[in-house]
Amino acid sequence: MVEYHTRMEKRRAAELEKQKQKNANNHAPKKGSSTRKKKHWFKRVMIILTLILLFLFLAGTIFVLAVVRSAPPLNANALHNEVSSVIYDENSKKATTVDSGQHRMYTTINDIPLSVQDAFISTEDVRFYKHFGIDPIRILGAGVAQFTRGYKSEGGSTIDQQVVRNAMLTQNKTFTRKIQEMYLAIQLDKKYTKKQILEMYLNQIYLGGGPTYGVAAASERYFGKNIKNVNLEQAAMLAAMTRNPGYYDPIHHPAEAKARRDLVLDLMVKNGAITADDAAKAKAVSMKQMTKGHRNIPVSNRKYGAFLDYVKHELVDVKKVITDQEFNSGGLKIYTTLDPSIQSQTQEVLNNKNNYPNVQKNFQAAVSVIDTQTGAVRALGGGRNYKYLDLNYAYTSKGQVGSTAKPIMDYGPAIEYLKWPTDYQVDDSKGAAYSNGGPEIGDWDGKYLGKMTMRKALYLSRNIPALRTMQEVKSALGGSNDIRNFAKKLGFSQAMLKNFDESYSIGSFTSNPLQMAGAYAAFGNNGIYNQPYAVRKIVKPDGEVIQLDHTRRVAMHDYTAYMISDMLKDVMTKGTGVQGNIPGANLAGKTGTQNIPPDYAAQFNIPKYAMDHGALDAWFVGYNTRLTTAVWTGYNANKNQAGNKNYGSYLGPNEQHFALAIFKNIMAQYMIGASDFTRPNSVTDLSNGELAVRNSSITNHFQAKKPSDSSSADSSSSESSSSQPESSSSSSSMPPASSSSSAPPASSSSTAPPASSSAAPPASSGQGNNGQGNQGNNGQGNSGSNQ
Repeated sequence: MVEYHTRMEKRRAAELEKQKQKNANNHAPKKGSSTRKKKHWFKRVMIILTLILLFLFLAGTIFVLAVVRSAPPLNANALHNEVSSVIYDENSKKATTVDSGQHRMYTTINDIPLSVQDAFISTEDVRFYKHFGIDPIRILGAGVAQFTRGYKSEGGSTIDQQVVRNAMLTQNKTFTRKIQEMYLAIQLDKKYTKKQILEMYLNQIYLGGGPTYGVAAASERYFGKNIKNVNLEQAAMLAAMTRNPGYYDPIHHPAEAKARRDLVLDLMVKNGAITADDAAKAKAVSMKQMTKGHRNIPVSNRKYGAFLDYVKHELVDVKKVITDQEFNSGGLKIYTTLDPSIQSQTQEVLNNKNNYPNVQKNFQAAVSVIDTQTGAVRALGGGRNYKYLDLNYAYTSKGQVGSTAKPIMDYGPAIEYLKWPTDYQVDDSKGAAYSNGGPEIGDWDGKYLGKMTMRKALYLSRNIPALRTMQEVKSALGGSNDIRNFAKKLGFSQAMLKNFDESYSIGSFTSNPLQMAGAYAAFGNNGIYNQPYAVRKIVKPDGEVIQLDHTRRVAMHDYTAYMISDMLKDVMTKGTGVQGNIPGANLAGKTGTQNIPPDYAAQFNIPKYAMDHGALDAWFVGYNTRLTTAVWTGYNANKNQAGNKNYGSYLGPNEQHFALAIFKNIMAQYMIGASDFTRPNSVTDLSNGELAVRNSSITNHFQAKKPSDSSSADSSSSESSSSQPESSSSSSSMPPASSSSSAPPASSSSTAPPASSSAAPPASSGQGNNGQGNQGNNGQGNSGSNQ
């Protein structure tokens, strides 16, 4: 015990003790302090989250209000009749509409049986009479599906929503469209009765090709009866088609259609619309029995039908930017590249029977006209007397291209990769054969013109120099890869090129006028290739704009393009294209024909003389710096019509001139005045008027033989005959002085081709079409009678 001497010491000691105790208490951990800190931070987090949620809610509300505000107002006309899409031409002027309205029959709800109404309600919107335009229960189910089965996996659209979407909005699955759709559906439900809304729906629903809209038109088409008279199984079938009208078409896909129809009947039982016995009886009816009264409603022709068909093909099938339904009646504004004047002239020339004297009724022709500089499609001729949605020969591969292949497969690559001059010496002498074996090839006239320039070989369209050119290019480059690549850059597909062999040198592959026009346009555009295109942009009813583009690339050097074009100008003035020349148009072009193979001749009972002088296909591709046009002619042959005097199976000598005549009759007024091809700095003139690639080291220039040296057996043809242009009814013949006449030269009916000229290389087998129509030659390749 501490003793204190004074009271003052004791007091100070007590104060010190208190101070120590206080300090000790201050440093000891306080009970519950960590808990209070956690509560403090939790409150702060909750406040922040609440603020964020409030902000998001406010932002979402503002967004929804903005979207709702931009929604189009309800339009009574649109609700009762879908708006057709409109086609605008190259100058953005209205050209035509898509939907003709002939496959649309508006019917009041009182004339639509209850069985039809119940079938659609049971399938599409079982709570139709209970909701207020949108179905919260269905929306919740669709929302769950988005997370369990993926975004956009299931829709929650009511009949009300489908009505406003089909009539006034787009088919795109976006949140913006969905919000507008829901808003408009609520407004629709406020303004109209349920029966009125159901009437709109049943009259606007898309139910198949044609196109067919509404249950009344569909009943006439699939069952051949008025909608008032359809029975239960037919009512269920109509409702069954809504998901995918093409796939569940009862005429073309009866098995799939029956399965879907029976499912609809089950849904009707589940929803109390019919009894199980009713469903069983309806299921027992076969598709054949149910549709026995069906009839094909003819597809009405559309103005500019072939062009319109290609626009649909480009947008719906190729680029897939819109649906078939949107194209027909989605209220779209489709801005195209159409030139109405050229299109009208194309249709008039193709449909005028006076332009084709003495042809059989199945003679066909197709045309593609594009802008040389841009690839914009200006006009398409899908066939003679073409009807909308017929087989469109303008962009559908039909026949083998014959000698129109030579600038693409032979002389183009020779200039591009080996820098051959236009007077490069080529050899038209006996002994040419495919590298992989087979008999020698020749030309239809059996002549061999000996040494000549590449230019002359091209404008006279000789086959032997073409084959030898390809072989020389292959040898110099170590294979055919560069030749294939040259063709690929001009728009030819890998699928076509995978079967490449030396018969391609004279055109043993199929193409179509649009593809050929695209390829040749690159020659007239300094070597720049543009993929042909027909649509610039689409404007949807909600204001959305879809800008469309096309492939554009450098396909070759400018020297290749110019030198090919310069040589092809001679085709028009002293070669095989004289009859198609248009003075003042600065034209270049190339003809081509495809011979008749023996098996095709046997199938259609074609005699030997006709086989030797006839052709399956005749082509012409002409171009200048303004426009490029490709024309195909041939017979749409059918083996079931073999022997019918009104049906043809091959082109006679005179008929082979029609491709040139069609070109000239269509294009004469549009090509005159175009500027000539501009020679690039990469091309230089030779002293003899020929052209060469600047700084090229090639020395194999053609040297004309002196008269004393002209006794060669292989070049026994006289100089005068070999310098004349070839008749368009053959591959390499020289026509008489009156070559501008439509009649064939006298020699074409008396001189047969050599026996070896009809042979093809073994590698080309299987490339034909077994004599089906005019499309191929059952693996006979190209026989050497191309021009």
